[in-house]
Amino acid sequence: MTPLAAPTSPSPPGRTPRGPWRRTFSVISSPRLAIALLVAVLACSVAGVTVFRGERAWVVIFSTLWFNGLLVLLALSSGLTFLVRVWGRKLTLAWVGMVVFHVSFLGLLGGVVYNSFFSFKAVLRLTEGETLPNGDPASYDTIEAGRFFDFKRLRGETTLVRMHRNYKVEGQDKRSAYEIAVGEGAARTVSTIYVTQNLDLDGVRYLVSKEGYSVGIILRDRWGKELYAAMVPLQSLPEGAGNLLYTSGSIHGPSSFPFPPPPAPADLLLQVTYVPDQGKDRAGKVELATWPVSALEGSPAAVQAADPHGGAASPPPAHTGTVPVGGTFEAGNRRLEVSEVRYWVGIAVRHDPGLTLILTSLWAGLAGMAMTFAGRIWQDTKRGKRGSSGREPDAPAPREIT
Repeated sequence: MTPLAAPTSPSPPGRTPRGPWRRTFSVISSPRLAIALLVAVLACSVAGVTVFRGERAWVVIFSTLWFNGLLVLLALSSGLTFLVRVWGRKLTLAWVGMVVFHVSFLGLLGGVVYNSFFSFKAVLRLTEGETLPNGDPASYDTIEAGRFFDFKRLRGETTLVRMHRNYKVEGQDKRSAYEIAVGEGAARTVSTIYVTQNLDLDGVRYLVSKEGYSVGIILRDRWGKELYAAMVPLQSLPEGAGNLLYTSGSIHGPSSFPFPPPPAPADLLLQVTYVPDQGKDRAGKVELATWPVSALEGSPAAVQAADPHGGAASPPPAHTGTVPVGGTFEAGNRRLEVSEVRYWVGIAVRHDPGLTLILTSLWAGLAGMAMTFAGRIWQDTKRGKRGSSGREPDAPAPREIT
């Protein structure tokens, strides 16, 4: 006899076996997953503006693949969750509004991810008359670039032609304005940017950021022969009561620097402080202090200068003096000539390729909300009209009882 095969247990009625693709779709389109992803994204965003801030938050969270992967997964999960629940419903204005709103939400997340990967944000610092290549990272003070941003996107050069104080447009004071030239060769674009006007060139925006003073210093030997000349940009350090100290150093305080700067061999250490003339632009007095190069021995940093906020000065300068702009300062067997004062500016350079999609999605989302609201009002109005028509449903005809 042929043995009977073991009976197979049938699938429960009403349920069919699901393959791996259907199970995956079921998980991704789950509202619980969408909510969990939304909570995770919000938690990371809060950490990015509280625990990690500025450039650190950009590096640790917002520019990483895992965070942007969360955004993509959130867009996919929320989109599928909504699609599953509205598919097959009657076409109404409210339904169209909800679809537009959710599609705009997907576009918003997509724009954020795209912008995060390919955006560029930096500060280009230039002294009047100076030209720097746009595609060289060394041209920028600070840089925040997306993971896939290519510096070849920044073509040509930028020149600061002049910085204008108290710039007026149609009688309105725009404070500081930067006259800049951007581009390559004869195709350069010359424009004046100020607080309410920026330059948009091939998707790259140039905006005003900050400004300060640069002092021209010429180093000569005892016979007057020129050895080196440079424009020295100064920091603008707050002194209290709204006053600023214009001096060489860093944001942490005044300090000296090797002059000439590297890679040229240093001849001395120099600190420069500028006191502007309140009645005449680009005029005033310049305080100079020098140290021998040997003061750097045993220390990788420049000599810390006297700090009005309590910093120590060690060792004391070898030579100090104050001269007017255009004057000459004697420092032993060297002469330092203060040739002129110019302005330096920090130009904010921005490239946000996802900005158009983000703004379009926001407007589309508002339109979708308005359509949904109007559709709800229309539906409620129609129900109210049907309920207040005064017509009662027809009663059944009486039947004779036999």
